[in-house]
Amino acid sequence: MTFICIQAGHEGRTTGATGAPGEVQTNIRIRNKLSELLIARGFMVQLVAADPPDSEIKKDFDLFLSLHCDANTASDGGCIGYIDPAIDSSPESNAESKRLKEAIESVYFQETGIANRPNKVTTNITRYYMWKRLTANTHCVLLEMGESLDAHDQVILNDTDMVAKAIAKGICKAYGVNYEPTPTPTPTPQPPTDPCEAIKKELETTKKALSDAQKANSDILADMDRRVLEKIASYKQKMTVDLTEYIKEYQPKEVK
Repeated sequence: MTFICIQAGHEGRTTGATGAPGEVQTNIRIRNKLSELLIARGFMVQLVAADPPDSEIKKDFDLFLSLHCDANTASDGGCIGYIDPAIDSSPESNAESKRLKEAIESVYFQETGIANRPNKVTTNITRYYMWKRLTANTHCVLLEMGESLDAHDQVILNDTDMVAKAIAKGICKAYGVNYEPTPTPTPTPQPPTDPCEAIKKELETTKKALSDAQKANSDILADMDRRVLEKIASYKQKMTVDLTEYIKEYQPKEVK
């Protein structure tokens, strides 16, 4: 089962990097809804705040996704980045983080209508403080979902269901999971069964079986009659021959 950890950026902080006004609440709303969508599609999910204890994160997650909506700029749009190769454990692991980032990126911005601004990806994302706290086998992606201080982006980010769905679709794409559930086929309603019709069909079946049996027995009896008659004819012929021979042998001879 794919194990995903989702972090709501800045959650729980009262000092330091506390996020833009209203950002934490947006991050939490979308994170929680995203969790519901992923669990419903067979993923195992763990939720964490900004500074989780080691007991929550010292696990091998298939994906650690950190959600934010403030790229420290007044311009609209979001961005998505992954762990710096210098921090990752191996080229293969880093390539997987990149693959997951690209899968989410290919869906999220198109689905939401938020502009993708790759120029916003800085070392604050690629060298995000959490990356060094995670296990070497955990793949790392950070999504700036949009700019919470921008009027256009704020309207979109307020649509929790739509934004969470866009992220979930990207994750499902990354792992080859069908986001839309397979509909259960509706059974075709059958007309009510008439007990009389059922009895009639059963009688017809029985009559046919009886007729077939009678015909089979009739054929067997006819064949037996034929063989008996053939044997009687054979016996008659044999008796005639034997009697003729007997007469020839035992008839009185003429006296000369």
